[in-house]
Amino acid sequence: MRKLIILLLVFGFFKISYAQLHVNDNCKLSYEYILSLRFEEANLYLDKEKKQNPNNVYIPYLESYIGFLKSFISEDDEVFQINQDRMDKALEAIDKLENSSPYKNYLKANINLQWAFARIKFGEYFSAVIEINRAYRLIEKNSTNFPDFYPNITTHAVLKIIIGLVPDKYDWVLDLISMEGSVEEGTQELYQFLEIAEADSNYAYLKNECLFYLGFIEINLNPVKENSQNILSQIIPLSDSNLLFNYMSINILTKLGRNFEAEKQFSKINNHDDYYPFYFLDYLHADFLLKEQETDSAKKYFAIFLKNFKGKNYIKDAWRKTAWAFLLEGKPDKYKKLISVVGNSGNNDVGIDKDAQLEYEQDAVPNVALIKARLLFDGFRYNMALTELENIDDSNLNFEQLLEKKYRYGRIYHKTNKTEIAKKYYKEVVISSDLTSKYFPANSALNLGEIYELQDSLNMALMYYKKCGQMNFNQFENSIKSMAKEGARRVNNDLSEKKQN
Repeated sequence: MRKLIILLLVFGFFKISYAQLHVNDNCKLSYEYILSLRFEEANLYLDKEKKQNPNNVYIPYLESYIGFLKSFISEDDEVFQINQDRMDKALEAIDKLENSSPYKNYLKANINLQWAFARIKFGEYFSAVIEINRAYRLIEKNSTNFPDFYPNITTHAVLKIIIGLVPDKYDWVLDLISMEGSVEEGTQELYQFLEIAEADSNYAYLKNECLFYLGFIEINLNPVKENSQNILSQIIPLSDSNLLFNYMSINILTKLGRNFEAEKQFSKINNHDDYYPFYFLDYLHADFLLKEQETDSAKKYFAIFLKNFKGKNYIKDAWRKTAWAFLLEGKPDKYKKLISVVGNSGNNDVGIDKDAQLEYEQDAVPNVALIKARLLFDGFRYNMALTELENIDDSNLNFEQLLEKKYRYGRIYHKTNKTEIAKKYYKEVVISSDLTSKYFPANSALNLGEIYELQDSLNMALMYYKKCGQMNFNQFENSIKSMAKEGARRVNNDLSEKKQN
């Protein structure tokens, strides 16, 4: 009898050591609210689920997701430290799932990937690389073991895209840990899953996450913008109750030059107070208003951002662009006072902040007309930007300002579909790549690559993409070189296909 009791206890222990997993309505609704950044409402459904299924490991997974998003969005060290234990608790709970569950490694991969993103925000790059590598191994294994478990696709796709964006100078890291991927492969997989989520109600709750990733990729990484219009048409109707989609729609609309619609999206933000604070949207609003030449309103929103945001990114640029607003108002002394703050604020992790830091270090008032032309161009006021450039007296410009003027001409003619004139200016700028550390030659080479690729002049496109990747410059290096790397990969694939045919 004693042995029988022991055996029953042992087998009973093993039985209860395995956790439960239910992706039911409570969890799906919570997931929807999480992706809307409405965490209080998400937690209401999690609390309901805790009462009904207290051992459901999807609960700590979703709590970890909330903790990640709070950390990522706020960039607040205190929020990050408080929420890290959610990741550990979730991984511990998920580890109790049976190995036969396709959710076990899938959820573990997602948690590692999510918190790797958070760690990058807080400068923990070594830990982030370890977690990305771990996520890659887990999802590769899960895709092999459970090929018909479709949620694998999105995680696998995002990892492929991340790997594809790694600049060439870090390729040795990928070789060291044997990770392979590209933006093109990852994008195809995301569209594959989007079709599945639209056709199968079991996966419909994951559709919004997939749409968000696709919106980011299409507007930032694809030289052809038609696909971003399709994504936009799907997310705009959802943006009234989803702050993440509101942010993405603003991102797409501003980059497509649909400013009136973008302003309408900004107005939606002020109508709701049930979202998690997303102060970066105040920075985006200020940046948008500055391009519209609404300097007073821009200064107001930059001030809101600088007062409330606890992170380090975009701080330098917010101070720099506040200084620009005063410069546009004809107040160079105010510019000097505010640009002096840039040196001791924020950090240089993102390209726009590095650009602001370099301007601070130059210790000179920039040419107002070039600043105005840059802002008018970014605000899709191409004719006005062109007029600003034409009215500049070249005798007042130094070498780098003259180079910037040519670069701005190239950008304007490119965007107004006068590509042959644009190519002329871009090539003049590219020739000067050894004479400057500015980003103008590199981005000119990147744009030449994109023009020639769209014209099906693939060898010329490849030459300029490679030229871009070989240049040395200080601003926006990672983003420009990542796009050049992906462009070269696309062109190489097209050239290979042509040879085969």
